[in-house]
This record gives sequence, structure tokens and C-alpha cells, in this order.
Amino acid sequence: MKVFILKETTVICPKCELNFATTQVAKMPKISHESRVEADLHRVLPDGAVRASLIAMCPECLYTWWLSAFAHSIMLPQMVPDAPPVDNAKKFGHAVLSARKHGLHSLDRAIIALNGYWCAREDFQPAGKWLELAARELDEALKDESWYGNRGRYHHIMGEVLRLMGDFHGAVRHYSLVDNRSMLPRELIEHQIAEAKAGNSAPTLLPQEIVEQIFLDKKPIRKPESGMSIAQSDVLAHGA
Repeated sequence: MKVFILKETTVICPKCELNFATTQVAKMPKISHESRVEADLHRVLPDGAVRASLIAMCPECLYTWWLSAFAHSIMLPQMVPDAPPVDNAKKFGHAVLSARKHGLHSLDRAIIALNGYWCAREDFQPAGKWLELAARELDEALKDESWYGNRGRYHHIMGEVLRLMGDFHGAVRHYSLVDNRSMLPRELIEHQIAEAKAGNSAPTLLPQEIVEQIFLDKKPIRKPESGMSIAQSDVLAHGA
């Protein structure tokens, strides 16, 4: 059985140095042939609480970012303040605000917005505004030629965002910019182009063989030269 386990932990805010308790994923099964992965390259999680536990929100200064950016504390969770009781998807909204406040790149903000969209769907909440936000941030990121990374893969994700929003012309334009360096199967790109041309705006689950090609074949990932946090790993690093 694929079991996801959450637990309470104590972390230290990197901005105000407050010790506080937050939830983290104690156990998350590795991605496998049975994993549900959609064409925007995210793994569908069983509950929005699992995805929301990938970020932390300080109750003092409200700094919100990936949990991995918070150092762990030796203090027991019962001895420190709790993280604010914010709805799962709204935590990602606070993370976008923190990213803007601290001058983080639009690509970082786009990935946060995408996770907000995925989280809202996993909690069966309206998610259209998240797609709009992700589209704006990802469009800004792709127009910035200064960062190094798998740009072809992000063009594919942008194509998916636009297709899900019903902008089929824009989706096809971005799919057409996906190159071999994206390490995405050509049949996936061609399938999504066909979906867009057919006017299909529904989420698309990837078949097992495509999941295997993208995520289970062991291929070296070139480290980008950029200092941006999100560009140092695959998009699923925070979404898987």
C-alpha cells in the first residue's frame, strides 16, 4: 500500500529565527509505474495537506517558503508556537508573497503558483485563479534569457497551463518550442498538441510508459549555473 505519513516537527525561521512547529512529510512513496502523473509533469497527491506540508509558514514574520529552506530545531514541537492555521492552498499564496517581498525569481514564483493550483485541486477547491497566476509568472520567467535550466521542459509546462486555461493557440505555440534537451518523449508533445487543437482543456493523465520514460529512466540531470533555487532541480522536486 502506498502510504503518505505526516508528522509535526520544529524548524527555525531563516528570517526572524523563531522556533515553531509545522507539519512535514515523514514518509512519501517513491514515484512508480502506479503513480498518477499528469501532463504538466506533476504527481497527483492524495490530499492537499501532503503538498502543503512541503512548505512552512512562520507565525511571527509570516515568511513562507519550501520547508527545506528552514533549519530543523532540537526543540520539541509541543514547546514552541504552531504555524498559522492557514488553508492548504492559501499557504502557497503566502509563499508567492514572500517570494515577491524577498526578490525571488519569477520561475520560483511560477512553481509555487503551480503547486497552489495542484493543491487546490487535491482539496477539491476552485483552482482557476492559480492557473492564471502561474501563467503570468511562467511567462515572465520564460522571457528572461538570463537563467540557465531546462527551458524546453518549462515551455511544455507553459503549454499545459495555457491548454488547461482554454488558450489553445498559445498552448500549441509553447509546445512547438519544446526541444530534445527537454528530455520529454516526442509522443507526449505531439499528443498534447493534438489535445489543444481538439479544444480539450481537461487535465491529462500520463500513461505508464510515459511516466517510466520521464521519471524512472535514470538520466543525468545537468546542473544549471543559475543561483535560482527552483532551477537547481526538476519541477517535481517540490511536487512529488
